[in-house]
Amino acid sequence: MPGDDVEDEPADLEPEAADDDLELVVEVHDVPNVEIPDVVDVELVDDAVVPVDDEEVEAADPVVGPVLPPPVRPQPGRPPSAREEPPPPFAVGERVVLISNTRPRTGTLIGNYPVGTTGRVETVLSQTAIVRFDSAPGTKEVVAFTCLESAEKPADGKPPA
Repeated sequence: MPGDDVEDEPADLEPEAADDDLELVVEVHDVPNVEIPDVVDVELVDDAVVPVDDEEVEAADPVVGPVLPPPVRPQPGRPPSAREEPPPPFAVGERVVLISNTRPRTGTLIGNYPVGTTGRVETVLSQTAIVRFDSAPGTKEVVAFTCLESAEKPADGKPPA
């Protein structure tokens, strides 16, 4: 059973005269580009520290692993497959008229502004504009393009379509 040899006397670790004739047998498998001698001299030593020649350490060939391609990282900005949006219908500073005072997605009122209120576009975003209405110049409102119409006449004098 395991542990039965705990009470046995320890084995003698001192080398005997016959130990000098020991032969180490090693199985060798074929390794490409490596020469292995048939006989290797083994020296028994009392000291467990083995001196190392600095020349042998420096002469060792560096180990080179496989070369891997760099990791693929997404490029910043819009991907090439992104859908192009049409240009905004309003320019910054353009005068606009409110044609619907309910927000398309939520159905909530756009402030207390009645239909027909005029204002000026301050910023144009993707589908909305930030508008400062004349009736409340201290307040900015985010308004969907579908709720606005241009109040400026085209250069040819015709009313906007």
